[in-house]
Amino acid sequence: MVKQIITAVFIDFSCNIFDKHHVYSLGSYLNGKGVNVQYINENTFKKTIERIKELKPDLLLYSAFATDAQIYFKFDKIVKRHSKVKSIMGGAGPTFDFNYSEKSTIDALCVGEGELALYEYIESGFSSGKNIILNGEKMPKEFHRFIDLDSIPIPDRSIVYEKDRVLKYMTTKQFMVGRGCPYHCTYCHNNAFNRMFKESGKIVRRKSVDYVIEEIRYTLKKYPFRNIMFHDDTFLADKKWFYEFNERFPREVGISYSILGRANNIDEATAQALSDSGCIYVSWSIECANDDLRNNVLKRNMSKEQIVNAGRLLNKYKVPHKVGNMLGLPGETLGDMFETLKLNIDLRPNISLATIFQPYPGLEITQYALDNNYVTREALDNLPSDYFTSTVLNYTSAEKDRISRLAWLFPTIVDFPFLFRNKFIFNALLTFPVPKSIIRIFYETYYLIKYARQFKVKTPLYISWLVFKRHIRERLRLHKPDKNY
Repeated sequence: MVKQIITAVFIDFSCNIFDKHHVYSLGSYLNGKGVNVQYINENTFKKTIERIKELKPDLLLYSAFATDAQIYFKFDKIVKRHSKVKSIMGGAGPTFDFNYSEKSTIDALCVGEGELALYEYIESGFSSGKNIILNGEKMPKEFHRFIDLDSIPIPDRSIVYEKDRVLKYMTTKQFMVGRGCPYHCTYCHNNAFNRMFKESGKIVRRKSVDYVIEEIRYTLKKYPFRNIMFHDDTFLADKKWFYEFNERFPREVGISYSILGRANNIDEATAQALSDSGCIYVSWSIECANDDLRNNVLKRNMSKEQIVNAGRLLNKYKVPHKVGNMLGLPGETLGDMFETLKLNIDLRPNISLATIFQPYPGLEITQYALDNNYVTREALDNLPSDYFTSTVLNYTSAEKDRISRLAWLFPTIVDFPFLFRNKFIFNALLTFPVPKSIIRIFYETYYLIKYARQFKVKTPLYISWLVFKRHIRERLRLHKPDKNY
């Protein structure tokens, strides 16, 4: 236990509608060790600094991806003018590219899992250790063993929910049943994580079904909701676990749920079990219809037959599903992208989504893109803040414009295939001089309405409006907490 009460505050400048699983888990674990964990999610730097002055914390906690780290670097520099508070950053950003913070004022980075590392950092008086890099130091030579997920206290959502009414009152709540991924997709940080922490124990771990059901029932009692979204990338990978869950969940919880899956994990028995146990939505991905790109560049290791069969089975058992795709991959032509669009149309999903590939630091595919001159190193320093806006790969200006428009029109074209089959209309959609901002707003509105309807969960109009407004602010980058500085 910590010898004296230390106050640690999560600073969050995100403006999205996703549950903060890292805050729930870390907060619950640290609170159990005697640390006073708080959470600040204000709209501006100014308001955040005012809250920090009120709380007088000993430690600020940031979690960042590569593209949003700069906002925390800027904020921390301002904070240090007013306070001697310590600060540490975790998340995918520092884990896979810890050098980018060398010129920042942040005192330390946490790489990999944070429960054991953060507690050790606090208990030691903010010293370096396993998984901890003090500013300017090199990567530690060893890491903590992975934590047993059942040993963590039930994730504490009150840390966030009592400060964020949107997440608190959303009628769909998001859960994680495990950590780690057994696959080796080159565009995913899980692949790099697996290599980096291969000596830290079993990478792919799940909470027991007992734990998951207890966590859901605990949350239901405290913050009532009507639907669950499981955020694990590979919910169906462990069939023994899934069939136990499938047998117990309808009886012991009995509400609808949705999952993420992979085509190679969806067979006849699984599709039927999903339908029988109340699954109202499966999100899975093709990424790319071109076999060479999908399996040799992305290393999805998934045949087109498996993809077609997964779509057929989900449709057969009337399990609604969303198909994910990526556009603008290294070496991908516009013709390849149109092939992906056609495959989506043939699969007849309830929703299709296309994102734009981004070469994030630390990814195997990013190095592939650099080695084959699909992207410049300078472009990696100016990545978009999301994967819905534009590509930084070496396409022509006209091709970049078409890729953005295709991504935004993708869901609509899949819903109305004649827009693709009529070549005149299709070409006009991608080239007609309508302002891109208009197309982007149409896309965000269309997609969000379809997405909300898919869950068939009644949400109070006021909460629906707050969710919609937050989604638009984030996607259109209207949320700028540093605007007063």
